[in-house]
Amino acid sequence: MMLMTFFRNKFALLAASTLFYISNALADLPAVEQPTSGGGSGTYATFKGYLRDGLTLGGLVIAAIAFIVVANAAISCFHHVRQGKATWTEFGAFVIVGAILLVVIIWLVTKASDIL
Repeated sequence: MMLMTFFRNKFALLAASTLFYISNALADLPAVEQPTSGGGSGTYATFKGYLRDGLTLGGLVIAAIAFIVVANAAISCFHHVRQGKATWTEFGAFVIVGAILLVVIIWLVTKASDIL
């Protein structure tokens, strides 16, 4: 019984000292950074700014995925050309259409971020 009281007192002391260390550590945290598209004029405007930044980032991720897909298709077509299963014309068509597709996607992401 006496051993249980000893551990309970040690646990209470440890918990209290941990709370003091946490409160001191939280005191020097930097302020939350405002979104790049505005904010600071209320919670709603700040949320709207974060939402706009998130949607813009989502569009950039989609553009990056499209770049990877086009590059993968071009590499695959090049491999088929090297094996004799496709022609250089097909490879050129993949590259040209892929480049146009990437330009259109990047243009659409830019326009969408301006609209938001």
